[in-house]
Amino acid sequence: MKRLAVIQTAFPGDVILSTPVFESLKKAGHYVVAVVRPQAESLIKHNPYIDIIISYDKKGGLLSFIKAVNQLRAAKCDTALIIQGYYKSGLLPVYAGIDRRIGFDKAPAKFLYTDEVYYDRSHHHVKRCLSLCRGLSPTNGLHPKIFISEKERLEAQELLHSHDVKSDDFIVVAPGSIWPTKRWTGYKELVGLIKSRMKYDIVLVGSDGDFQLCEDIRGNDKAINLAGKTDLLVSAAIVDKARLAITNDSAPAHMAAAVGTPVVTIFGPTVPEFGYTPYSPKSVIVENKNLHCRPCSSHGPKKCPEKHFRCMNNITPEEVWTGCKTLLNIN
Repeated sequence: MKRLAVIQTAFPGDVILSTPVFESLKKAGHYVVAVVRPQAESLIKHNPYIDIIISYDKKGGLLSFIKAVNQLRAAKCDTALIIQGYYKSGLLPVYAGIDRRIGFDKAPAKFLYTDEVYYDRSHHHVKRCLSLCRGLSPTNGLHPKIFISEKERLEAQELLHSHDVKSDDFIVVAPGSIWPTKRWTGYKELVGLIKSRMKYDIVLVGSDGDFQLCEDIRGNDKAINLAGKTDLLVSAAIVDKARLAITNDSAPAHMAAAVGTPVVTIFGPTVPEFGYTPYSPKSVIVENKNLHCRPCSSHGPKKCPEKHFRCMNNITPEEVWTGCKTLLNIN
């Protein structure tokens, strides 16, 4: 048995896509330490394939770095799998005295690694993450998972009941993203369209920062705004109960896939070819394929470089609704 640190200090959606790594390593009999951002810690706190979680706030300065190094050193790991490949993540296992450091050959911090693994751009990111496990554990047949406790399920149920939402009879809409150009502009019209054609309730979810966005979309009580009223795991419990999720290219798309809820995902400045689509057979992608300027960046810039934002503005609510009908088995 090895003692392995998995360092994934990217955003919550990336952590969800990395969860098969924990399962792969643990099922092979290894001791697994997860190093993640504080924002993502709750997503994995019930994961049975993780022995220790170390929370590392990359914006916390030197003291935060030293604290994480000391915790990692105390875990006595002999090998580190470094999924998030920037310098701070690469330096953690170096200062923690971990002799073997495995990471991607395209990572900015690759000079800190002892073993480089080919970053295959043609593969889904789930498979890329699992490629770091080769020689350590089996990598086939695994997919992202989120583990939700009964406490979070009850909290989600009570919150839905307080708004007279029937379980399994609603659609979740997650309109936010930390990247402004990843936010589709047609959610308000889509909510009105769905309410005019179906009897489903619409539940809007997101962070505190998404509250006003969701208020603007909600309109005249056509949807229920729960943005900022739940943590990530309670949000996952709500998504788990929904018939369908509609999201941008962001963490809620991966959350839906991880709990098995059908998901329609709207891609704008980014493209599915990057390998970050929901890892699920119950997934539909909506995108504007007829633009020479896509993709314009790896994440999505703050503003459209071409100043027309057609990648999002030209996607109509009818197009998204067509994707919804496919997953809801509606003619």
